Amino acid sequence: MQSTCLIELYSAGHRRFERADLREGYFAAVNLSAARFDWADLTGANLGEAVLESASFRGAMMWRTQLSWARLGGANMHRTVLIRSRLTFATLDKAWLQEADLRLADLRQASLRGANLHGAKLCYADLSGADLTRANLCGADLTGAKLEGAKLDEACLTSMIACENQLAMAHGMSANYSSSALSLG
Repeated sequence: MQSTCLIELYSAGHRRFERADLREGYFAAVNLSAARFDWADLTGANLGEAVLESASFRGAMMWRTQLSWARLGGANMHRTVLIRSRLTFATLDKAWLQEADLRLADLRQASLRGANLHGAKLCYADLSGADLTRANLCGADLTGAKLEGAKLDEACLTSMIACENQLAMAHGMSANYSSSALSLG
């Protein structure tokens, strides 16, 4: 589906784009709030600065997708594949990212306040300066993730996998670490 075609359909009131092939599409700075992209392929798409509040991307393929400065508050991204995606300065407050694959993702300065990242794969992701206040990181794998300056105030880190020295670089020692698999490496 062409980018312009999707934008025209959205403007006409359509919101359901499940399983759509949107690879390499250009949707920068477009308002697609509450649209449904479940199981769609958005590999390499540009959604930078897009307004995607309450949109659904369940199971979507979003490898190398540009989402910098995008507004994804309340978005459903359950089991979404975001490997190597760029989400710098993105707003993902209260987003649902359970079991999402964010390996090698760039989340520098992103806001994930109250986001649900239960069981998410964040291996080698860059979360430098990210705000994870009250985020649910229970069971998340942060092996090799960069957490320098990340805010973890009141975050749930139960059963999370990470190195102790990673957490030392983050802010917010009021987080719940019980049962976390912390290595001393």
